[in-house]
This record gives sequence, structure tokens and C-alpha cells, in this order.
Amino acid sequence: MNTTRKMRFHPGTILASPDAQEVLSAGGTDPQELIYRHVIGDWDPSMEADLIAASERAVAEGGVVVSTWQLGGYTLWIRTDAARETTILDIPLDN
Repeated sequence: MNTTRKMRFHPGTILASPDAQEVLSAGGTDPQELIYRHVIGDWDPSMEADLIAASERAVAEGGVVVSTWQLGGYTLWIRTDAARETTILDIPLDN
């Protein structure tokens, strides 16, 4: 994990759905690394350009910040609310 970049926003309380926990555990993925990348704006290369642009605007102007990560055939969403009170890791139902 690259620890030289600073957080661009505070994630607040971090929560993970049971599905997200299962996917992270099965893949041996460290959720702390993904959360760190989320808060510094180090977006996954597979993330859609319009979602990156929306998240960049949200960081700069306020709003919901979203990042997506491809893990073991699943898409993991990390969402931080506009108030920066809560960040949730979840797997969308369409996976």
C-alpha cells in the first residue's frame, strides 16, 4: 500500500455488508487497502470514466463519493455519503 498520498476526505464510520465481507475474505483482499485507495482517489483502472468524474466532483464540491473494484468476478462498491459520516462496502444485487 502506498502511504505517501494523503486522504482527500474522511471516510467516517466504515461498514461492510455480509456479501462484501464474504467476497473480501474469499479473495484474501485487505479492505483497509481498498478504503485507503478510495479516500486518496486512487481509482481502480476498471472503474467507468463517468463514475470517476462524478466522484472527483463529489470530492471537490461535496457529494457522494463512489469507487468500484473488481474482485473474484464480483463488483465491490465503496460509497462515502455526502456528509462524510459513513462509508459502506457492498456488493450490488446484480452480481
